[in-house]
Amino acid sequence: MTGAGKGNYTESEEVRWGKFYEKLEKEIPRQFFEIFFNDIRPLEWNDERLIITSADEKILSHVKNRYYKIITSFAREVSNREIRVQFKVSEKTNAPVQENPKNEKQLNIFSEKHVEAPRLSPADNAKSYINKNYTFERFVKGPSNEYAYMAALGAAQAPKKFHNPLYLFGGVGLGKTHLMMAIANSVNQNFPWMKVLYVPSEAFQSDILEALQTKSKAGYQEKYRSADILLIDDIQFISERAEYTQEQIFHTFNHLYQHNKQIIISGDRPPQQLAMLKDRLISRFQSGLIVDIKPPNLETREAILISKSNEINFDVPRDVVRFIATHEKSQVRLLEAALIKLKFSCQITNKKVDLDLARQVLQELSVEQKADISIEDIVREVSINMAVRNEDILGKSRVEKIVLARHLAMYLARKAIPEMTLLNIANAFARNDHTTVLNAEKNIKMKMDSDAIFMENIKQLLNIITTQKKI
Repeated sequence: MTGAGKGNYTESEEVRWGKFYEKLEKEIPRQFFEIFFNDIRPLEWNDERLIITSADEKILSHVKNRYYKIITSFAREVSNREIRVQFKVSEKTNAPVQENPKNEKQLNIFSEKHVEAPRLSPADNAKSYINKNYTFERFVKGPSNEYAYMAALGAAQAPKKFHNPLYLFGGVGLGKTHLMMAIANSVNQNFPWMKVLYVPSEAFQSDILEALQTKSKAGYQEKYRSADILLIDDIQFISERAEYTQEQIFHTFNHLYQHNKQIIISGDRPPQQLAMLKDRLISRFQSGLIVDIKPPNLETREAILISKSNEINFDVPRDVVRFIATHEKSQVRLLEAALIKLKFSCQITNKKVDLDLARQVLQELSVEQKADISIEDIVREVSINMAVRNEDILGKSRVEKIVLARHLAMYLARKAIPEMTLLNIANAFARNDHTTVLNAEKNIKMKMDSDAIFMENIKQLLNIITTQKKI
């Protein structure tokens, strides 16, 4: 390991950190993991304590405040003992870190021209989460995302004169964050005097909580309300119970809108399906241009694979490209994962790229991606979608809205966890009779038959549940 922790770090501790890091990677949604955990490092890990470090004080503070419990739990699990977890800001360096964050010895999967760029600094030198690699030039267009691409490009070329707000939505791994950051990168380059502020919704909420705790509301308002362009990513992660956060989003939105500032929001569903948000906030999101991103068709998937193979300097025959594109249909991220794993397999086995190796790689990926979906995952998503508390879904309430949410959770469990028996699903909801689940499934199917919007909502919800574990 290089950097501040080198003198205290042993070979066995590298293995320990790798196991710990993998556990975090599986537990935390990828869009948050890539932002908050790519730059953290172990400074020291002995029998008594783990010291985690990063040169970015803001990110380290967020990791400590938001993920302390899970970090401590995993650290103790890997260490097999009670240890303390501490956080320390390291000295800043202008050189980007080149090593693998897991500190494992790996082959060079990416070519030299694919190097992670340091994050941008906006005009006011505030911290930013923007990745320079996400540009319009590197976004592969197709029929499924063309409108979203044009809308994002329009906002970037004429900020404050475009449709306001711009709301982009689509499933996991389809390119929302890429387009959001492409807007930010383009504006930073072409309008350097403008203040661009890109923030994941979780970080936005963290800033608000920090402002409340430190009584620095004025500083928070100055940061967000002074932006010329505000981009909030993954708005669906704002909690229903975070009323103060929603209030601040509402007031920030109004302030920026009234002062002709550009607002861009992304989510995994259209505004009207964000049941956890207050109606007045949903109304604001619906007042501008709403564009969706659909899963790519076969031709676009092939184009994505060809573009990615050029990026990583990996020559892939067309029949292999077609095979991967045909078998992986849901996410752009999974296409890229298949390609990277294929290159890695070629390097360690010294085999040429062919259909047999591609089949083997996709089979391995399929096993890795087998949905370890739990009832808790399903209940959480239903809770967000229908604005019903988890404990009510799992409880005994006969309120109509809660009963519908409970029946929906049971129905989704049948679809998303087919190996789970009817009785096991019933028991998970504190019911002793499997006919409860059958009755729930019957009621949901009847409502789907008579309500096309409800049916479409369920399809999107099932897609969110089954793909969330693959990222």
